[in-house]
Amino acid sequence: MNTKKQILFTVLMVVGALVFGMIIAGGLNLTEPTRAEETSRPALAAEKDSRDEQARRVERHARTAIDSFADLAEAVLPAVVTVEVVRIEEAPEVRRFQDFFRRIPGQPDPEQEEQRFPGAGSGFLISSDGWIVTNNHVVERAETIRVGMDGREYPAELKGRDRETDLALLKIDAGDELPHLPLGDSDALRVGDWVMAVGNPLSFEASVTVGVVSAKGRSIPIENNRADFANYIQTDAAINLGNSGGPLVNTAGEVVGIATGKAFAENIGFAVPVDVLEGVLPQLRDEGRVRRGYLGVQIRDLEHIEARYYGLEGPNGAFVTDVQPETPAEKAQVEAGDVILGVDEHEVEGTRDLIDYVAALPPGREVQLHVLRDSERIGLDVKLEERPSLVAEQEEPTPAAPPREESMDWLGLELRPLTSTLRERAQLDRRQRGVFVSGVSARSVFAEKGFQAGLVIVGINGAGIENLGDLGNATADLESGDLVRVEALAPGGQRLFAVIEVP
Repeated sequence: MNTKKQILFTVLMVVGALVFGMIIAGGLNLTEPTRAEETSRPALAAEKDSRDEQARRVERHARTAIDSFADLAEAVLPAVVTVEVVRIEEAPEVRRFQDFFRRIPGQPDPEQEEQRFPGAGSGFLISSDGWIVTNNHVVERAETIRVGMDGREYPAELKGRDRETDLALLKIDAGDELPHLPLGDSDALRVGDWVMAVGNPLSFEASVTVGVVSAKGRSIPIENNRADFANYIQTDAAINLGNSGGPLVNTAGEVVGIATGKAFAENIGFAVPVDVLEGVLPQLRDEGRVRRGYLGVQIRDLEHIEARYYGLEGPNGAFVTDVQPETPAEKAQVEAGDVILGVDEHEVEGTRDLIDYVAALPPGREVQLHVLRDSERIGLDVKLEERPSLVAEQEEPTPAAPPREESMDWLGLELRPLTSTLRERAQLDRRQRGVFVSGVSARSVFAEKGFQAGLVIVGINGAGIENLGDLGNATADLESGDLVRVEALAPGGQRLFAVIEVP
């Protein structure tokens, strides 16, 4: 009996020792894995890595999630301003003729009347002493500029502007320290980041819209369909007429862009990156304009098949399609067909890299171009010159007035060419010619005869009138006391006749 117990005890001890040893060995990874375990281990590790990455993404999203933008708007709004301008221009298609009380015998007829055109946009303070950023197109050709903020209004001085980036710098003297916005880093923006546009769309002051960064590096045309220097930020935050010049801010309240326009589609707006502003700000403040380096080449991005032809790993570089005569590039013997791979120590991945790098340098700076020509790499030294403005800084010519039109001052009428739209409004045949009366002075001799806006003058003293030039010629030799028969058409085509005496 004792022998059986001893045997049983010994067996149990051996089994226990084996089990214990397997457990210890497994914990220390001393046992040899099975084929199934070897196969599943990488999959399990990959699954764990995927779960960890997902957890990190969720954590990052949690840090950027916002329940409300109210605190952000409250912090930004005090530094956003309204920019109101007045332009004084001539309207070439509208001629206002003074009544006879303003005509002084023996004196030259008054010059063509100029009209006041009000406009408005947005801007924002970048310093406590009154420096303000807005768009160039908001203040261009403005006779007066006033800035409104917090119920107060200040005259503003235009300190500098740059058409190529559509940026302008204003200065006001408020006498007190002013709230202002810090400039952020637009290069650090990612597609999908939250942004807020603040401004005065359609004169609705202090309006806030929110969206995301839809894309970066957009190039949109400016005047004459030429691309400019700003790699625009595209956003679906609403940007409307009046938002121009207002800030686009990130969730930290930093300016990352300057709202400048929208596409002819919903939810597509554009802003100049703040990095572009920081690049031109010193020159705008100190010189009032921006001077840029200039090579004088026409370039395009390299195509994949061309990269293969030249033995390049990828389509990096700027392909020279033409060299302008008498430019730095021509003087340095750059040739059409060259591929510019770099400039100084800067690698050129595409045309944008070359344009941005050269434009950021001052005229007179010497640079070295790294060029690939017929499979041979060469270096060319170039001395940059000042880049001609994309849009010439000159006043547009004033359209010539119809001949002898000033002789009609005594009529006291506002007249327009009879366009197809006005002809349709007057319910006249599409072949009808004449001069459209858009306004009648209360003291005009025509008002005494019952003439009203909407009539079309078609004859003077039996002579047909087809345009403003005909009307000017027909009244050129009239003198005070002369009788004139005027023929006109009312809306719908009813013919009217009136005889008036020249005052």
